Amino acid sequence: MRKNHLLVLNYVMDEEDQLLSHQAEIVNLIAREFDHISVLTGRIGKVTVPSNVTLKSYNWIRGKKISNIFNLIKSYILLKKSNDITIIFSHMTFMQSLLLLPLTKFQRVNHYLWYAHKSKNIYLQFSAKLFDGLITSTRDSCPVKNGNVYPIGQTINSEKFAPKNLIDYPIRKLVHIGRFDPIKNVSEIIRVVEKSRVNFPNLTLEIIGSASSISSTKYEQEVKSQFVHLVTQGWLKFFPGVSREEIPYILEKNHAFIHSCNAALDKVILEANLSNVPVITSNEEFVKSFGSWAENTDAKSIDLYAELNAALDTPKTELEKIVSQRYQETLANHELKGWTTRLLKVINS
Repeated sequence: MRKNHLLVLNYVMDEEDQLLSHQAEIVNLIAREFDHISVLTGRIGKVTVPSNVTLKSYNWIRGKKISNIFNLIKSYILLKKSNDITIIFSHMTFMQSLLLLPLTKFQRVNHYLWYAHKSKNIYLQFSAKLFDGLITSTRDSCPVKNGNVYPIGQTINSEKFAPKNLIDYPIRKLVHIGRFDPIKNVSEIIRVVEKSRVNFPNLTLEIIGSASSISSTKYEQEVKSQFVHLVTQGWLKFFPGVSREEIPYILEKNHAFIHSCNAALDKVILEANLSNVPVITSNEEFVKSFGSWAENTDAKSIDLYAELNAALDTPKTELEKIVSQRYQETLANHELKGWTTRLLKVINS
């Protein structure tokens, strides 16, 4: 059943945004299912949308708390006044959604929030039941445990991440792609690879990413300074962040993806899965979903060094079998079109 008018609340509509280009992609995919979609977004960049999609920016600027709140509420009120909005999907915009929640409840507009973070946000605990649904990637990717939580997978575009025909073996070229932030544990990745080079001296590592904030910039500088001697040795290299369009090509030329962030299920490790690139990670959500390289491993106490060395010791045929299984599971549970179908089923119910 088609809904007359959907409002999407998100951070950015920009096909060239390094982190959030998929927000525009999702809007374009679901546009065909609605008569009209209004997008209330923090920033409008380079983007093309269908004729039934209207964009409006609330001009969200980091650090400008008062003006941000005023602009958001004003933009929503004006938009709602001139449109018969029947449903709201807030995509990765918890604080903005929280600000609008009293209005949406008063107006009796169904309001769904995408929330995929393991951290126990106190505001979420109090507000969760006021939303009509919390939509997340996996059951454990949302700290709220009640009946209105809907796990629907992640949003990986299989048309952009084609699987390798041949898996590189033996594994020698490792790559990590992601924000250069403390939560990504880049220093841990480097130490693990350095330690593993005792038994696998041909291992190399590329760290690709840039800091997302001023505080993270300090962390990035500290890590690069701490390991400058390893760069001099020639096996460790640092590169700045890249556009999402470049990620498939980077994955294609490397042998395995290494990762040490134990937050919710990262998109980039699922993108590696869809590229038929072995993933080595200490991420609890990933291990629960796809298993580990080391035998008899508890997902809650996964050790990155043990995982890396177990993967390096895995025979080629077994490696190919595991990578193929992970590809099929990712395609079934985390591909963008399937995600869109599951999303529409929730918000149209």
